[in-house]
Amino acid sequence: MAKKKTKPSSAKHNASQRREPARKKPAAKKHAAKNTAGSKKAGARVPSTRKKATSRIAAKPAAKAKAKPPARPSKSVAASTDPRPANTGTGPTPFEIGLQVVNDFNSGKAELNDTLWAPSIVSVEGMGVNLAWHGRAAVDAKNQWWSSTHRVHGASAEGPYVGSTGFAIKFVMDVEDTATGKRETMTEIGVYTVENGKIVREEFMYACW
Repeated sequence: MAKKKTKPSSAKHNASQRREPARKKPAAKKHAAKNTAGSKKAGARVPSTRKKATSRIAAKPAAKAKAKPPARPSKSVAASTDPRPANTGTGPTPFEIGLQVVNDFNSGKAELNDTLWAPSIVSVEGMGVNLAWHGRAAVDAKNQWWSSTHRVHGASAEGPYVGSTGFAIKFVMDVEDTATGKRETMTEIGVYTVENGKIVREEFMYACW
């Protein structure tokens, strides 16, 4: 006996017609979602466009105030800070005088002479002595006393080292104290000040190392 075909009820048929098909997401959104998921897996941060715009606005620096130029010093202040010429006046230069002192000493002529030393010469001995002799007579007496109590076995002068107002000479001497017999090598620097072609001051500085 043939089965009788049954038609779906009108209610079910109408319900199936009213049912809307599922909406598909655009391919671009799916692709973006996949990229986002991949970035999260890799540990990368995906910054927001809105946050970037906010940070740019916040980072905008405030307008800088124009710096005022420094006040110019008065003429009296400017004049007091300007360098002034440094020289020895007229006559032979420090180089010429220093070279003659070196040559005379290395030739065995260690005495003062009227050509190079001024009558008002001041001679200062360094650490341990700390005394100054004023005038040519006093300086001559000091040199004579030293020569009578010491015997020089050898000596040399090196220089001159020339400055704006004078020069310096390095002395090395093999000296024996005649009272004690002690012999030593002395190294000292003589610093000489020159004015108008004459030595007006000499100071001897000893090596202490």
